[in-house]
Amino acid sequence: MPKISEVFIVNSKNIIEKRDTKWYICISIGPSKFFIINSERFKLYDDYLIKSSNYNFLKHDSYVECSEVHILDEKRLIKKLGNLNYDDMKMILHKIKNSIGLSKGEIKALSIELEEWLNNYQENQLKNKFSNR
Repeated sequence: MPKISEVFIVNSKNIIEKRDTKWYICISIGPSKFFIINSERFKLYDDYLIKSSNYNFLKHDSYVECSEVHILDEKRLIKKLGNLNYDDMKMILHKIKNSIGLSKGEIKALSIELEEWLNNYQENQLKNKFSNR
């Protein structure tokens, strides 16, 4: 099961016109919900820039398109590329909370799940820091 912050190459036939594969980031669990990652901007709102210098799997600065949720079956996932870091996930949460493209229900559900993930991430970092002493 995909985990929040994981980035995958996905079989995107019937999702994006003229593209067989595309990169997506998992933003939810349960039925796995994803945002698409693209090196070109799709829209002029609700996207978030991630820097290629922060990720060895990115060749170009890219945009996370935060206005449309894609529910993807695990069968579509081709390969895990890596994970987005805490700071980028926190900024994606900010984009979700201020989205004009997502429904209020999607904003609420995704915000709750990402806030929980961010809190757990911080707690785990503190535990690791103090257990290594």
